[in-house]
Amino acid sequence: MMPIAVDLAVLVRQVGAYRINDRALRAQLDSLQGRLERNEIPSERELAAFLREARRYFEGLEREARAHLKDLDRRLDDLFQQQYNLQAERGVAQRRLAGAGETLGLVNRAERGTQ
Repeated sequence: MMPIAVDLAVLVRQVGAYRINDRALRAQLDSLQGRLERNEIPSERELAAFLREARRYFEGLEREARAHLKDLDRRLDDLFQQQYNLQAERGVAQRRLAGAGETLGLVNRAERGTQ
């Protein structure tokens, strides 16, 4: 077996913790899990195939997750900007309401004084 810098059982467990729909990786994973359960050592070819499939799958997963996070961050930035703009608009509306109320109060006092 080719030397590997991590405990193969740990790596297999880590990969197996994901819901893997990829047929090639699932086949390699199932094969290695079976070998490990039977205390058999996988061949260099089997190990290389598993590592290749795991790399391909998880590089794609990582790429998708990064793109998703980038999209979410952009959408959150847009949302925060919209919230900021709405707060500013609300402040303007409150000042208009207060100004209109004061003006109406003066109008009421003026009307009472003219009657």
